[in-house]
Amino acid sequence: MILTQFFKKEKYSEESEVWRYMDFTKFVDMLDSRGLFFPRLSDLRKIDPYEGSYIPFTSHEKKDEQSKKLLREIDKALPNDTFVSCWYLSDVESAALWKLFRKSNEGIAIRSDIGRLVNSIEFHNSEHTIYMGSVVYGHDKVAARKTTHPKTFTGDDAVFTKRQCFEHEKELRLVMYVNDMKVPVLSDGRSVKLKVDLDVLISEIIVSPEAPPWMEDLVRRVTRKYGCSSKIRQSNLNEFIF
Repeated sequence: MILTQFFKKEKYSEESEVWRYMDFTKFVDMLDSRGLFFPRLSDLRKIDPYEGSYIPFTSHEKKDEQSKKLLREIDKALPNDTFVSCWYLSDVESAALWKLFRKSNEGIAIRSDIGRLVNSIEFHNSEHTIYMGSVVYGHDKVAARKTTHPKTFTGDDAVFTKRQCFEHEKELRLVMYVNDMKVPVLSDGRSVKLKVDLDVLISEIIVSPEAPPWMEDLVRRVTRKYGCSSKIRQSNLNEFIF
């Protein structure tokens, strides 16, 4: 079960496009496992040390040493008990994300939409509780919404808020908490994979605009081998037309 209106009261159009950028090896792994990769949130702290952190919400408050110690413990525990799948929410392909989320010029982007994403997951995972929401960029924006005094912040606030310097990501985030995992899921200890219906999920497979000419044909052969019939094309972002 995917829940979207849980703390930000968000509503989405099923037609809103979402993208997932990855390198070729992760793409093949997705086809082979027919699963969606959810890394542990703590692993994302290699990129952003404030992922899932309460610290930015409370940095302006005066705290005694005992309070600081407790906050550090909570700040470490939440990301370890949280798994996320990150998507780019936009109707426009992103040149920046091609460069950020691939290891070489042989990258792949999966284009989908919110309706496809939700339906592809719920077909196999009705027993799990999965939260979906767009990330808020700027902790001050979240703090401004709080009406309680003193202001209190939840785990959802920490997980769905990032610093404003990451605003270019335009992230739609799927979140699983350890306590909501009713039955075992495929796991390697650092991440989990949820079975998905790839034919429902994928509306188009796009090869990196910087990929060599043979890459598109390789992607076609690999997807055909795994029984995936999605449309495939190379990105035309770098085409010069006049």
